Amino acid sequence: MIRPCEEGDFEELIRIWYDASVLAHAFVPAKFWAEQKEAMRNTYFPAVENWVFEGEGEVQGFISLIGGRVCALFVKPGMQGKGIGTALIKHAKALKGNLSLKVYRENKNALHFYEKCGFLPIAKETDKYTGCKQLLMELEKERQPGETYPFSGTEELTGF
Repeated sequence: MIRPCEEGDFEELIRIWYDASVLAHAFVPAKFWAEQKEAMRNTYFPAVENWVFEGEGEVQGFISLIGGRVCALFVKPGMQGKGIGTALIKHAKALKGNLSLKVYRENKNALHFYEKCGFLPIAKETDKYTGCKQLLMELEKERQPGETYPFSGTEELTGF
């Protein structure tokens, strides 16, 4: 079941975010993620629109949105690959229509997940906080005749 996040969910969201971040972003020191916990609790989560996926009486994943921008999508380790992330993306699309997000290029699992969901890379940049390369992706939409995307696939992005 997907429901709006409540303030009482924040501690579980932080736990999921931290555990999943450390696993998925081994290329970023775990200390970096630990140092962000307070900001997530006091600044980030209160400022964005959060939706949680709840199953078996517990939060198993969440998505954070600002308009059509997916700011975060995290699923509890051990629950990944069970359709939770896909359900959250579908929910966000139903709410907002076109979606965009940023993903670290080295996070291959997330990159492939987003591609399977229909996201296409449209730009690349370096994250100012971690120094890691990331891609801006948009959910594929109907294109006008002759309209193309800047990249036809991630294979073109290897020359970052």
